[in-house]
Amino acid sequence: MSIITKDRDRNTKEWIKTLFHSYEEGLNGQKGQPITAFRKNAFDLLMAEEFPTRRDEDWKYTNVSPIIKEAYTLGKSSKISQSEFDQFLFEGLDAVVIAIVNGVLDTELSNMKSMPDGLKMMTVADALQNEELAGRINHLLDQKGGTAKNVFLRMNRAFAQHGYVIVSDKNAVVDKPIHFVHLNTRSEDSYFSHPQMFMIGTKGSEFSVVESYHSTNNDAKYFTNVSNYIEVEDNAHVHHYRLQFESKNAFQITNSIAIQARDSIYSNYSVDLGGKIVRNNISTEHMGPGINTYYYGAYLGMDNQHIDNQTFIDHAVPHCESNELYKGILSDKARGVFNGKVLVRQDAQKTNAYQQNASLVLSDTAVMDAKPQLEIFADDVKCSHGATIGQLDNESIFYLKSRGLSDEGAKNLLQKAFIGDVILNFRYEPIIDKILSMVDVKLSKK
Repeated sequence: MSIITKDRDRNTKEWIKTLFHSYEEGLNGQKGQPITAFRKNAFDLLMAEEFPTRRDEDWKYTNVSPIIKEAYTLGKSSKISQSEFDQFLFEGLDAVVIAIVNGVLDTELSNMKSMPDGLKMMTVADALQNEELAGRINHLLDQKGGTAKNVFLRMNRAFAQHGYVIVSDKNAVVDKPIHFVHLNTRSEDSYFSHPQMFMIGTKGSEFSVVESYHSTNNDAKYFTNVSNYIEVEDNAHVHHYRLQFESKNAFQITNSIAIQARDSIYSNYSVDLGGKIVRNNISTEHMGPGINTYYYGAYLGMDNQHIDNQTFIDHAVPHCESNELYKGILSDKARGVFNGKVLVRQDAQKTNAYQQNASLVLSDTAVMDAKPQLEIFADDVKCSHGATIGQLDNESIFYLKSRGLSDEGAKNLLQKAFIGDVILNFRYEPIIDKILSMVDVKLSKK
């Protein structure tokens, strides 16, 4: 490690240390509670670890220095009217809404009391006081995921103000999703927030969680460090949406780590339209036969945006299937990264694993780095991967122009159809409609 890197890490850890001790002092009612030890243990691990650099293989395409050099504060609540807030919802989607404004829970904008039958939600602080749930939380924390040197998991655990545990009842099929709306309204100082969720799909159940990220100020600079831990029991299905529409100066790092039991399904739906530097780590471990895992990702980068998707699926047992589809569009000086790793272990016979990443690069200064990886140690499997990087088809543009569209209109329609191939796999029509309309808006600003 260079002297400059050491100095950077030292300075970063100094403000983290100061902020954590200040944070601890403000936890008056929680001192002596399990949540205090939960955070302190993570803080100690955080202080002992180093931040990744581009010399680390898993982080070679993403420089986190611009993120960690900022001396952030903790987010502060800000008043926002119901009408202002409603514009960030998905019109027509009947959901339990949890409003997090500048990293702080807003109880007036949330409707947490309308939790549907078959689903329970509690804070991590409350769950840690239950011996069984505490054991399950700690078991999930033991999962390392697919990305090495992931100090951001410890940072999240140390600083999360509003961590939640969501547990479904056995065999409950819940149609009403839980929607966490994370909204930034501040611009006068840089702050960070740490959304944290533990999702437990009990045997035979099915439910959906939507997390969306927005800003009322497109110039605001802030850092959102997200951790999601998911356990899907036998025959259960968890739908997990992460929809990111941050400001043009925002940073976001997301870790989603899932474990699946036999005959279960985990579906991860991801969209990135905003943010300056965005890094998504998604990993799933198969722990029983008959499992299905689906990853759907769409991204649209312009100006100087950097969007990095890292996926990892561990086929550790036989008779399982995974399917990944990621599509992105890059223009101006944007950079996209896709590193998808599928590991098929020696005992994982009869595995079906499919992975596809396709990107449109629409300027000479945009860059796409694609690295699909298959590591196969079993012989009776069906596995394939593909990565394509191209431009818009001139014949298709010509055809659409011959049907009356302008040159710009034809190009936008083709780009929307390209992204829509992923979005149309999403489960809720209001979410599909809103995302496609936001894609339209962003494409029109080119």
